[in-house]
Amino acid sequence: ATSQDLSVFPLASCCKDNIASTSVTLGCLVTGYLPMSTTVTWDTGSLNKNVTTFPTTFHETYGLHSIVSQVTASGEWAKQRFTCSVAHAESTAINKTFSACALNFIPPTVKLFHSSCNPVGDTHTTIQLLCLISGYVPGDMEVIWLVDGQKATNIFPYTAPGTKEGNVTSTHSELNITQGEWVSQKTYTCQVTYQGFTFKDEARKCSESDPRGVSSYLSPPSPLDLYVHKAPKITCLVVDLATMEGMNLTWYRESKEPVNPGPLNKKDHFNGTITVTSTLPVNTNDWIEGETYYCRVTHPHLPRTSCKRAPPDVYLFLPPEEEQGTKDRVTLTCLIQNFFPADISVQWLRNDSPIQTDHRLEVSRVDWEQKNKFTCQVVHEALSGSRILQKWVSKTPGK
Repeated sequence: ATSQDLSVFPLASCCKDNIASTSVTLGCLVTGYLPMSTTVTWDTGSLNKNVTTFPTTFHETYGLHSIVSQVTASGEWAKQRFTCSVAHAESTAINKTFSACALNFIPPTVKLFHSSCNPVGDTHTTIQLLCLISGYVPGDMEVIWLVDGQKATNIFPYTAPGTKEGNVTSTHSELNITQGEWVSQKTYTCQVTYQGFTFKDEARKCSESDPRGVSSYLSPPSPLDLYVHKAPKITCLVVDLATMEGMNLTWYRESKEPVNPGPLNKKDHFNGTITVTSTLPVNTNDWIEGETYYCRVTHPHLPRTSCKRAPPDVYLFLPPEEEQGTKDRVTLTCLIQNFFPADISVQWLRNDSPIQTDHRLEVSRVDWEQKNKFTCQVVHEALSGSRILQKWVSKTPGK
């Protein structure tokens, strides 16, 4: 046998089957070699291991041999990478490094937000911490709150039931603390355990350099207002102001044409902060043609923000190398980035027929091996012409 004949396949189980286990068992399949000395060794890092190598199997049809080596590792295996090394007399040594289990799920996105400090409040004023958990496939999930990295027993968070949004689920967890606790330099962490992995986000007290966390946001016209109602408008939002004194909000266009914004809408909140909203009606044709609008807010902590359209960059990725020969299903990924406004449509096509709306697509290996054409179709208003961009792949090289 030559080095091309010898093949090594890592064998891993699904993560969901190992969530509660303190150990994990992996395998390494070595095929396509002649009966010469073959050695399989394992690198499990600092974890304890027990290795079993089974007897060689002979395949009469091909006249070649195969062997399976198995390792059981104990300890904190979820974040560990394992290496199976194969040495054969007539082949170059082969190393396969892989995770303990196959990630066959979409990981959740965890974002932690907090309300603003009340400039006139005392230490007993309530600060709300809000942890948003989104974009995961329904399954068992645990949410815990940590204070300075330790699980706290004297806090009482509330975690809402999951809400299904298409093929994925989202939920949120709330924690109320006092302003005195919030400004005491403690770090609060929302920690999510899902499919044996940990995801988290954290927040600390109000920054001394930006005591009220003043922020501004621009919202573009909605597709409904733009293309159906023909009455598009841009909204400029300023949040967490302590006072209106010294604040000035103005609109202007890059073309220097006049603008006619509506009156400022001021709203006072229970925590002593103020939100200001300004709406600017825009012409549908001007917006579609690419006119740029600016909302300028005068405030020590606010930069100028703009609302300039940008078409998306779209990249299509083939199945990862570790999926090429060992899995029943393969994953195609459509990466879309650097676009504005945020409204965008993503659609997967199989041989030009719609099949799924998501940036990741799982297809059966049989479907992939048959050289079907899989297309990621993106619709965005900043794209030229028909506003549609398509990138496609198949088992043979595509675009």
